[in-house]
Amino acid sequence: MAQGRAKRPHQKVKTGCMTCRKRRIKCDEGKPACRQCTDSLRKCEGYQPPQAWLFKPRPSPEGSETEVALVPAISHMAPIGDANDKRSFQFWVEQAAPIFSCYFGHTFWTQLLPKIGFVQPAVKHMLIATSNVVEYAALDGVPLDHNAAYQSHYTKAIQATCSSPQVENVLVACLLFACCEFMKGSAAGGLHHIRSGINIIEEWYSSLSNPEVEVSETARVIIPAVAPIFMSYLDKSPTYGMGDVTVKKSTRIAIIAPNPELPHIAPFPHIHGAHHALDGTAHHIARLMDWRRAEHTPSPQQKIQRLLDTWRMNFDQYVDSLTPAKKERYAVAVPLLHVYHTMFSIMFRASSSKSEAIYDQFLKEFMCIVCTYTDFAVLWTGNGPPKFSSGDPGSLDYHMGFIPPLFFAATKCRHPATRMAALNQLGSLRVEENNWTSCTAYMIARKIIQIENNMAIINDRVAHKDERDLIRPVEASITDKRKTQATLSYAVFPYADETEPLLHETVDLLDCTSLLSSSKVQWPLSKILRIGGYQGGGVKPTPTDCCCGLHSPKGGFAHRQKT
Repeated sequence: MAQGRAKRPHQKVKTGCMTCRKRRIKCDEGKPACRQCTDSLRKCEGYQPPQAWLFKPRPSPEGSETEVALVPAISHMAPIGDANDKRSFQFWVEQAAPIFSCYFGHTFWTQLLPKIGFVQPAVKHMLIATSNVVEYAALDGVPLDHNAAYQSHYTKAIQATCSSPQVENVLVACLLFACCEFMKGSAAGGLHHIRSGINIIEEWYSSLSNPEVEVSETARVIIPAVAPIFMSYLDKSPTYGMGDVTVKKSTRIAIIAPNPELPHIAPFPHIHGAHHALDGTAHHIARLMDWRRAEHTPSPQQKIQRLLDTWRMNFDQYVDSLTPAKKERYAVAVPLLHVYHTMFSIMFRASSSKSEAIYDQFLKEFMCIVCTYTDFAVLWTGNGPPKFSSGDPGSLDYHMGFIPPLFFAATKCRHPATRMAALNQLGSLRVEENNWTSCTAYMIARKIIQIENNMAIINDRVAHKDERDLIRPVEASITDKRKTQATLSYAVFPYADETEPLLHETVDLLDCTSLLSSSKVQWPLSKILRIGGYQGGGVKPTPTDCCCGLHSPKGGFAHRQKT
């Protein structure tokens, strides 16, 4: 039998145009069309983007199993860009990534994501765009509507995502699009991207059961790292006024890590770093506080206490380093962060108990909260920093709001004078914050106080405190289209799980006419009530222009303790 001609040894090249590869001939790789195609009057079908492997399998030291190792694909690294782009990328690594890592997935934000940005154009462009957003929001950067770098990279990121549709690349870009929106103050826009990402994650996890679907090693590493971050943002959606978003139970089980990575708190270079670090810690405390949703794996309590302690130590050092001008500028921001640290410390310590009476241990802390708002009232009526945004991007315009600490004190502190002082302060705020207004919070808190007082009177227990007279709010919802009444649903002792029937009381909304003719409240209010009014760190208070006169603060504040 005649033997065929032996093939000359050669190395296969897979970087030629698609036409030459189909013809199995050598391509000169000319652009936009190779000479092989133009000389033969063929249509050059273009080139596939080079594979830039972030991950490659390598045997473990024992050789018994394969592990995925993260290695930068140096030979295929995309250039960062010009000097401004390199500066923005460096800003991401040094300042933007630590802000996002204050919430969830420290390793992902600070280590994995920058490496992905080196090899994936869509991610690189979104990192630079997001970096510009953070710089504007935190450090007096160029406003976004005049920021050519932000506009250019945001557009390029969209184009690159469409041309590189691998699921892991789309998912990471989706997360960064969401972060951009959150940093700009657009909760609705951010959550739109988060929901899209959750849909992608659900489809991906469903595909794992199909043996015919080939899943890349890159996806197997990136998606489990990024999926819990999507879920954490989704878990916060009720505090943004978006309502509860349903997710398949199988998906939740698959993507919620059994040992969630807690935030990393480093020294604060600016007040925004302190704000985000505390807000990130608060997310884990809110999970412990929300007794009606037990599906999440609770975060280790010892570590959360360490986070609170570390934050306080770093914040005290930061405040000590401020110049007199900065201290005057942050005359509201610094005490407000102290108030929130106090509030979250109470919430955390109380979350380990099933008793509402545990809040009696924190009278001193509640009095400090109310006294701080007394100082705020003096500042706001004088020449101090304004209550509402001054338009200065370097100040703490976006924060956790003025309503929650007072609502928390009014509903959880059972010391009569301090409780009423908190309620009176709440009625005088006249602010709108994300889901609700201070008037709404006032009327709900007032109803909770009335219910507890009435229970004590009916049961002849006014003279002494009794756990059976204390309630836990679960939800407030509108009961008629005219919005003149709301129904407050609540649980009574022993505050069993959500299978237990709830009691209901009517909240009259006629006391504030501005609520009847506007959509300032996102009904129903559920998770907010269960976690003390906390709405996350993306709150930008605005005036309600309300003249309801629910309460005038004169004479209603708690007296300071003598020192």
